[in-house]
Amino acid sequence: MQRDLRRLSDGQFDLIVVGAGIYGTAAAWDASLRGLSVAIVDRSDFGGGTSFNSLKTVHGGIRELQSGNIAGLRKFVRERRALSRVAPHLVHPLPFVIPTYKRVSRHRWIMRVGFAINDLLAHDRNDLADSSKHLPPSRLLSRKECLTLNPLIEPDGVTGGIEWHDCQMYNSDRVNLSFLLSAVAKGAVPANYVECVGILRRNRRIEGIVVRDRLGTEQFDVRGRVVLNGTGPWATTLLNTIVPELKHTLPQGLSSAMNMVLSRPMHGQHALGGPAASRLLFVAPWRGLALVGTSHEPFSGTPDSFVAKRSDIEHFISGVNQAFPRLNVGIEDVRLLHRGLLPTQATIGGAVQLLKASAVRDHRVDGIEGLLTVLGVRYTTARDTAHETINTVFSLLDRTAPPCRTNATPLVGGDIKNFDEFLRLSLATETPGVSQRTRRRLALSYGTTHKDLLDALQSTPSDRTELGSSCPITRAEVRHAVRHEMAVKLSDAVLRRTEAGSAGHPGNDALRTAAAVMSEELGWSPERVDAEIIDTTETYVLPHHA
Repeated sequence: MQRDLRRLSDGQFDLIVVGAGIYGTAAAWDASLRGLSVAIVDRSDFGGGTSFNSLKTVHGGIRELQSGNIAGLRKFVRERRALSRVAPHLVHPLPFVIPTYKRVSRHRWIMRVGFAINDLLAHDRNDLADSSKHLPPSRLLSRKECLTLNPLIEPDGVTGGIEWHDCQMYNSDRVNLSFLLSAVAKGAVPANYVECVGILRRNRRIEGIVVRDRLGTEQFDVRGRVVLNGTGPWATTLLNTIVPELKHTLPQGLSSAMNMVLSRPMHGQHALGGPAASRLLFVAPWRGLALVGTSHEPFSGTPDSFVAKRSDIEHFISGVNQAFPRLNVGIEDVRLLHRGLLPTQATIGGAVQLLKASAVRDHRVDGIEGLLTVLGVRYTTARDTAHETINTVFSLLDRTAPPCRTNATPLVGGDIKNFDEFLRLSLATETPGVSQRTRRRLALSYGTTHKDLLDALQSTPSDRTELGSSCPITRAEVRHAVRHEMAVKLSDAVLRRTEAGSAGHPGNDALRTAAAVMSEELGWSPERVDAEIIDTTETYVLPHHA
């Protein structure tokens, strides 16, 4: 996957996707798989916006049951199963535990009945050939067992608990990237750091977009018959810029969402739920650390003005300590703060109510032909929303839509019959000079394509060197990110292509080594190397202002 802007300017596309978060990349994959010519651009890096902020959970829709939305629950069950099928190296079963109390809303037997109904409605959750991805039914826990599995909550008032299984993404950034790489393998033309600054139109029909290369000064046209606005919280901003007469056609509310990676390890394999104010927070084991979230707070302002204040973080930590008093989190424990903006439908009494379902708007209803906007809410349902979106694209193209196959077609790296067996064989096959720990990590991140990395490690022994004293990522992985995955900035490689910095600061020595590898590949000057290190380091600096 190479950054070639001439292919954008010289092409004529069926679909141009603006925004390469999970909703944009899923749409690009679906469209490419169904035979459309696709361009996809992002003003930042792929997945560098809201999609970077994730609790990594692939939901089965239990919260939909609380509101009686059976159709919504069934959608989540299908989508959790689909992601487990198409990206088995990146999506894995994870047990959850929440406590029960005497009050009606959290009563032990009412909760048990609710989860039993959930099991019944999710009866086909294990319609997967890969038995390693099967999820057991929920079960009722005694008070003692609940507190043993969930030792971080306040024990007073706990009457028992519920255990159930959802899934967790080992690396959500590579899930997003896998959708993109799969689209590119089918002919899609991608480019990061390319910003849409205008629209090409004839009367009220869209004929493409005007873009600016943010890594240079070039501005040029990209021609296409349909444009998909998949810019997340910037969707309204983009519409107001390129088609100002469409103001206020989208939901206007946004909430600031935060998740935190903590420096301490989790003891146990369960994700734990605990009550804080009016919502449940969760702390989950993730790559040897603890991941906690999600906070939702009202937000007013433009997306570009969004910054997390120290008071916001302290408020979040206060809620975490309320939910898990024995976790005793301090701001010094935060390795990495994920933050992003999500669309809301209302804010009632200070409590944010997220948009209940993703929305696809065909702007023909606004008098504009060839323009769509998608607003996504959940990572889990992005593939399904892409299915709906691309059906609409075919309608705009006046073509019959072929069947969508993204629910069963493996993503790049995901053509695996049984993941446990795949991992066992990967670990059993020795690679001279490469540790079993490295082979395991590569198999989990890259799936079947990890053999490309192993070949690179064998052919270039010097690239087996780890980036730093506390960062096991190798030089080869950074080089692979540059050559094959369009990493053009240090933060691209460290945060979203490799595991080097996606769970916290990898160490100054690791940043320096990674920058040196990228400098070899991209011809950076010493000044550029220093600037890239400073820019990447900013990701991990928590705000000092209120």
